Amino acid sequence: MYQSLYRKYRPKSFKEVVGQEHIVKTLKNQIKLNRIGHAYLFTGTRGTGKTSIAKIFAKAVNCLNNAEGEPCNSCDICHAINNNTTMDVLEIDAASNNSVNDVRELRESVIYAPSQTKYKVYIIDEVHMLSTGAFNALLKTLEEPPSHVIFILATTEPDKLPDTILSRCQRFDFKRIPTRLIAQNLDRICNDSGIKIEDKGLKTIALYGNGSMRDAISLLEQCISYKEGFITYEDVCEMLGVANDEMLFSLLDCINAKDVAASLKQLDKILSYGIDLGNFLKSLTYILRDMVLYKTGGEELKEILYNNPETIKEKVQNFGIAFLTNALEKFTNLQREIKYAISPLTLLEITILRLIKPEISYDMLSLLSRVEQIEDKLTKGQFFLKEEKEEDENKEINTLPKKVKTTQIEQEDIDLEKVWIEVKETIKKERIALYAFIEKGTPYFKNGTIVVEYPEENALFKEELNKAENKSFIEEIVKKLVGKSIHLKFELKKNEEELLVQQVKEFFGEDIEII
Repeated sequence: MYQSLYRKYRPKSFKEVVGQEHIVKTLKNQIKLNRIGHAYLFTGTRGTGKTSIAKIFAKAVNCLNNAEGEPCNSCDICHAINNNTTMDVLEIDAASNNSVNDVRELRESVIYAPSQTKYKVYIIDEVHMLSTGAFNALLKTLEEPPSHVIFILATTEPDKLPDTILSRCQRFDFKRIPTRLIAQNLDRICNDSGIKIEDKGLKTIALYGNGSMRDAISLLEQCISYKEGFITYEDVCEMLGVANDEMLFSLLDCINAKDVAASLKQLDKILSYGIDLGNFLKSLTYILRDMVLYKTGGEELKEILYNNPETIKEKVQNFGIAFLTNALEKFTNLQREIKYAISPLTLLEITILRLIKPEISYDMLSLLSRVEQIEDKLTKGQFFLKEEKEEDENKEINTLPKKVKTTQIEQEDIDLEKVWIEVKETIKKERIALYAFIEKGTPYFKNGTIVVEYPEENALFKEELNKAENKSFIEEIVKKLVGKSIHLKFELKKNEEELLVQQVKEFFGEDIEII
């Protein structure tokens, strides 16, 4: 009869347990030193080894040939526990046995000595499902059980257990198993079972196990059923319903290039394969997380990357850190938002548009992304400011200037960003109503004046701040902070066409006729 992989490769001794060394070490020491407790609480997400370790512990405390806290798995008692043929180790599902009567039956059975073993072990799975009455019925037995009884309570939701129960148990918190360790264990299973699979595909399965060994092994089994013979990375992505790296990097390239049409077309292409939106976002955040780590830590952090370090090293050169961190935060937040959204796809499209056009998003990371774009253009010489007057007035207007300044920043001695933060803080303290208007604006220097821009939807704010009494109040605050008078001007943000016209006039002069 066929046996599923997660049952076949379930750990049978402490040395086979993966990712829970802190728990294994403590339990083995208790057995070696004969300091075995009467009640234990195992907590943690699914598939992290709670019931597996509970059964190993039950074997170890009863094993006839116990060695350093490890069960031998060869004596009669170990065989009986492994084959579920002993009545001295009982697994109880609290989800279906959660009434007061069920617990009363348990209380009546604990008084009887074990028939075969030294200890009678009760493993109660999903213990948080017990009713209030059942918990109350269990309480006294849990506090003072017979010396031959050990209780092991397992749960994914310890916060649902009464404090009276928690205080009577030794608590062990099971961690999510690292992706690296899951991948290593999957590789061992594949080698043992003769399964041929691409390394990158195996790592993807481990990644989508989400810290659960059981889930990862189940996904591996689905991949085996999906395709006979050698399983490629593309096969794994297709089976899991996730976007492969090529799709994701293509989308990020389009977003980074500020190409709205190409970005939305690439998104539509990805989703046309029937890829789940949640899985898509998960894959995207994994890649962005890796690029942010590599961008900041380089080779030192390559060991903790989810994806191939060489691929990340190559691709990360095309992206700025501000763009990557902005994208990572936005897509991570989106993972939470889409769970409750009426139209998740619309939210995803808006998020992509905000990354392409940071000016329509007012969070700090978007502002940093805009600054990074400006710095990049300055470095590449893509900003053309007013040229110095040439001595030869008769030079043709379409001739490029011999000497072009790379930058010309007014008020060089003033840190406008820092000053504006102090301005807003002062207004917040003195006139809170005015702060609501000033807070949304974006300031910059222009011809010795501080211009504060607002999007069209905030036109009312601009009108209110341009009132003489409000403007003079703010200008006085600026004067106190910088030690000189600077005029303020509140304007609506120009659209792209108006901005282009303004830049052309600044370059060629106000008298130029634009057709």
